[in-house]
Amino acid sequence: MIAQRAKTNNVVETGDDATVQAAVKLLTQKQKIAAYRWVCEVCGMIHTGAVPTSCDSCGAEASSIVHLTDFPHEMNSRW
Repeated sequence: MIAQRAKTNNVVETGDDATVQAAVKLLTQKQKIAAYRWVCEVCGMIHTGAVPTSCDSCGAEASSIVHLTDFPHEMNSRW
């Protein structure tokens, strides 16, 4: 059995100026970094988000988990 698709014809027309302004607004927005990175000094596991109370990998206490400030730029680069 084939489900029928309901077609709608809701065409929204905007002026060129409004389209350009919307595009410029999207492109100039400062992107927020939502994930903070924490690294365990015992095993090296990287945690994201809020500071963890203990390491998920090795179980080390929060005193051995430090904020990762310098993210390696070589990762995910295509050089």
